[in-house]
Amino acid sequence: APNLELLGVRGGIDSFDAFVEFVSSAQAGPLGRPLSLASFVADSRTWPADPLSFRVTNLLIHFVNGLLVLFLARAILAQHMNSRTAWQLAVICMAVWIIHPLLVSTTAYVIQRMTQLASLFVLTGLLSYLHGRKMLDSQQGRGWAWSLLGMGASGALAILSKESGILLPLFALVIELTVFSHTSLARGRKTALLALLVVPSLAMPAYVVLNWDALQAGFEFRPFSMGERLLTQAVVLVEYLRQVFAPSLSGLGIIHDDFPVSRSLLNPVSTILSLLVIVTSVAGAVWQRRRWPLVSFGILWFVAGHSLEAGPLPLELYFDHRNYLPLIGPVIAVCSLLPRMPSRFGRYAWIGVALFLAFEAFITWQSAKLWSDEDLMMRVASVHHPDSLRVQQYAGNKLILAGRFELALEVQESIAANFPEHTATRLSVLNLQCMTGTITPAHIDAARTFLASGAFDRQVATFFPVLRARAEQQDCPDFGLAEFRELLDAARNNPRIGGDDKTRGAIHLFKGITFYQEGHLDKAIEQLEACLLYTSPS
Repeated sequence: APNLELLGVRGGIDSFDAFVEFVSSAQAGPLGRPLSLASFVADSRTWPADPLSFRVTNLLIHFVNGLLVLFLARAILAQHMNSRTAWQLAVICMAVWIIHPLLVSTTAYVIQRMTQLASLFVLTGLLSYLHGRKMLDSQQGRGWAWSLLGMGASGALAILSKESGILLPLFALVIELTVFSHTSLARGRKTALLALLVVPSLAMPAYVVLNWDALQAGFEFRPFSMGERLLTQAVVLVEYLRQVFAPSLSGLGIIHDDFPVSRSLLNPVSTILSLLVIVTSVAGAVWQRRRWPLVSFGILWFVAGHSLEAGPLPLELYFDHRNYLPLIGPVIAVCSLLPRMPSRFGRYAWIGVALFLAFEAFITWQSAKLWSDEDLMMRVASVHHPDSLRVQQYAGNKLILAGRFELALEVQESIAANFPEHTATRLSVLNLQCMTGTITPAHIDAARTFLASGAFDRQVATFFPVLRARAEQQDCPDFGLAEFRELLDAARNNPRIGGDDKTRGAIHLFKGITFYQEGHLDKAIEQLEACLLYTSPS
């Protein structure tokens, strides 16, 4: 909704100017992801909209990506085996990838089309690179054109779909260092090729270095530090690998806010064990890249694919869709081992492949069913993620929508006890106390005190219009516009809440509205001008 609701602004997309405004005004990422946003206009020119068209488009893109995976796997495998075997194994790779349950949320979660489109252009860029790479000896000019121009065009389209498209040259570098580790190439061409892959691959670490202070500041609004996130990502990557080879319904979906944070190498002990697995695997892949090129490819591809979103960015800890491209590496690596099995076990290997595909399909079917029923999805999530804040919030919100405010208040108070740092829950409790007529001055004082020192979360600002409406309608004893402004001042003076520009802008906005309603026009203008300082694109 935060991205697609802009489809309905000013009556929908009914002109070219409205189209340009939509694709250029969204803030899904640093570059705005205009190509992905433009694709949504093909599904609907207004909002809310029927989700069917969005879902069908996502599914079609996933199938196209499956075909690209087929051609990529075949091109990679053909460097180390005959063409017929390469095609057979590539079909298996495509089948395993396209129905893998780990990719359900990428396809069913409409906004993850951004990941799908970026992946589509990364795959076309890699196919262009592979095509040109094979020409470098015999047709140097055409080879460079395919490798560089094809990758450049695809890379630009990938980045305009989602910033993860920046990983394209890193994926190509992994292919060059592993798949082509056995091939000879004139020294000058080899050096130039590696330089042309390494230099753009340095863009990501350069961005981190140049924006180090901003990245550190981003963690002020997370319940973990940058160091804790990096430690936790080691555990996350190992868990992703477990899901690759032994998928289970309990680890799938979009509810992962309860993933345990690693506070140190030994807390929990799985942190250091996971780090050892990753470091050992990467070191082994580099060491054995000539002897076991395709296995090394699978390991390094997987790590490269996660290097951005598992890095020092202030993102959430775990999401299934981050495996959309990284999954390809382990799948190709395992498939490449099938011809190496002793002939007496060959029949059992193919039976094992068939059973794994059937198992995948069953888990995918079960996972996909949840996306047709939000209540069912959250009931299942409540079983698998009993400590999830989002699951408990969903239960409380359902009670509010059903008009069961007393019971909803009990649920929200329970959430506040279980998550004592969550500020938005305290505001929800205050709102429900107002709705049930149980509010007292002590409750208001407690909420104001909590806002002055509580943790930041994006939901805080969503309660400002609700509480303003309560204060304006005067349906809460002792809670008027003046008390509402005191809450806003407490939030503004809290460096963790008021330090976020969007929240700070919202605070000034609602203070301005309350002053306007009371007839204090000079104060209202002052607050609204302050709001512009925090919300202006410039």
